[in-house]
Parts: sequence; structure tokens; C-alpha cells
Amino acid sequence: MEQQDKAIRVVVAEDEPYLRRDIANAIRARQGMRLVGEASTEAESVQAALEGQADVVLMDVEMDRCDSGIRAAVRIARERPETIILFLTVHDEDEVIYEAFSAAPNVDYIVKSETAEAVLQKIEDAYMGRSSISPQILHKITGEFGRMRRRQSDVLYFYNILFTITASEKELIKMLLDGCSVSQIAARRVVQVSTVKAQINTLLKKFHVKRTKEIVRQIRELGLEKIF
Repeated sequence: MEQQDKAIRVVVAEDEPYLRRDIANAIRARQGMRLVGEASTEAESVQAALEGQADVVLMDVEMDRCDSGIRAAVRIARERPETIILFLTVHDEDEVIYEAFSAAPNVDYIVKSETAEAVLQKIEDAYMGRSSISPQILHKITGEFGRMRRRQSDVLYFYNILFTITASEKELIKMLLDGCSVSQIAARRVVQVSTVKAQINTLLKKFHVKRTKEIVRQIRELGLEKIF
């Protein structure tokens, strides 16, 4: 009994029955591990993790819904933050990886193409506090955080420029976002083309760019079109 109590308590949350069975059997056969629950839905995953006092939950990202595993991880972390979530998924895309690692404080990630032995080793490494995140995944995560920091900096820089923009210039930017040409803008505003060009030159200087396309691109990349 003492050996059982020291075993790593594991829950397998996977909606593919054959895969769930294979992983569960591997855990049962592994010395130092104890299977305390199986699940195939978000609700079952949360219940199994909490009732089994799981040390590790091997969590499929997509079960009954496309992101149910991530939602389950958030719920488990809220009630039992010490539980480690190992996301098991076919995905290796940046967005999925970032969302998974943002779900809970104790998270790691493994793709379904890995062998059963690799999955078991990952469970042990995570439980023992040994970082086993692959260089490729670590690169994706750090890259995403870097992108977020750059985006925050860009937004702040943009808002500083916005404070210098007049109402007339704001209207001009709206027309540029709508795809209007210089002549179309002049016609809408009933002014000379030279007047529009002069105003555009002022805008270019404020944004420190050479073409209006660059202003439009910056605004769209930052998702700030609705300001105009």
C-alpha cells in the first residue's frame, strides 16, 4: 500500500477509446504510476482529476469540443493548481501550443505520434520537475511572448501618434482604410487633389513611413480599424 501511495496518480483524458486504452494499460503496467481515472469529455476530465487527486492529467486538447481539453485544464487549475497538465494532441501549430501553455500554471505538451514509452517518460519528467519541453515547442512559446511584447509596444507607439492626429486626418485615414484613392478622397471631400496629397504627406511624417499602404498595414495588424 505504501508503494501505491507514492505512485504518480495519473488521469487519462482522451476521447479516442483505442488510444485511451493503450495509454491507460501502459500506465497500469508502469512501476511508480497509478491510473486514478479515465475520461472522454471536458466534464469527465475535471471530475476524474479532482476525485482522483491527480498528480498528472494527460489531456487531449480536443474531446467533445474543439478546445474542451484547454477549458478542462483551466477548471482543474482553479480547483487543484498543483496538478500537472500534459496536453496530448495531434497539433503542433503555434496558436494551439500557446493557448495550451496559457491554460494552467503547470503545463507541458506532447504530440500523439510519440511512443507510449515517450509519454510515460514525459509524465515522470513533469512530476519530478524536470523540464522536458522540446526545443521546437520552447521556440514557439518564447516567440509568441516576444510577439506579444512587440505588439504591446507597437500599440503604445501608435496611440502616441494618434494623439497628434487631427479630426480631418482621422477622416482621411478612414478613407484610406476603405481603399479610396487620392482622387476619390478629393472628390468625397470636395477639395483639390493637391490638398489631399499635402495632408497625406503630413500623415506620413507623423507615422514615420513613406507610403500610405504602410499606415493601413500597421492599423490592420494591430486590429485598430474600429478607432476610425
